[in-house]
Amino acid sequence: MAVLVIDVGNSSTTVACYAGGRVTRTAAIAGGIRGDPARCAAAVRRATAGRRSFEGAMLASVVPAVDAAWTRLVRRETGLGTLRLTHAIRLPMTLDYAHPETTGADRLADIAGALARYGAPALVVDIGTAVTYDLVSSDRRFFTGVIGPGPDIMARALYDYTALLPELKWWLRPAPRLPKDTSGAMRFGIEAAFCGTLRETVTRLLPLLDGGRPRLIATGGFAERFAPPLNMDFIIDPDLTLYGTGWLFEYQRKTT
Repeated sequence: MAVLVIDVGNSSTTVACYAGGRVTRTAAIAGGIRGDPARCAAAVRRATAGRRSFEGAMLASVVPAVDAAWTRLVRRETGLGTLRLTHAIRLPMTLDYAHPETTGADRLADIAGALARYGAPALVVDIGTAVTYDLVSSDRRFFTGVIGPGPDIMARALYDYTALLPELKWWLRPAPRLPKDTSGAMRFGIEAAFCGTLRETVTRLLPLLDGGRPRLIATGGFAERFAPPLNMDFIIDPDLTLYGTGWLFEYQRKTT
């Protein structure tokens, strides 16, 4: 069985094929369906090309305003129906969280994917535009989480709230060890501040988990850049959200 999986984030969208527990044919589209609908359609066609066993599509979106557009695009390009990932579908964990309807689809996918791949207890950190930290207890209970700013937001704030600091594509190269100009000073400050935020947040959250040594899993667009310097034994899983999205589609079929 194959599933078309779509992860709609705040700044980009990723489309892929999930089959047999593997994520393949991944394509990321900056700006998503609003910014580049033609590339989104091409990504859907590429992900589904050559396969006749697709069961459907699963949409994990944190931008509700584009959900209907994605549903129409998938139907037009493939004829498939689209299942939206929300708190209301069957989940492998208990949501011990006030107002579970506000839990983002990406967080639900991350948690489900982490449980399926690594087990519990677990702390899942998704480093993107925003950063989410989600804790799952040994009895598979999602009982708390934290949301903080990502490095892009930090960089944007320096530009938005000052008169002279430039808009900076800080991710294009590493921060210098010895800054000698404004852009270098900003890159150093952004990376140091963000690494410090990550370390402090994880350090505060880990004592809340019981039931053995927790798995630490990092995903998201900046995971490979920021998790290793922490030296905290993170598993880096770049496709965790897509994997969890596809796995949850299968889970609906297995539990009906």
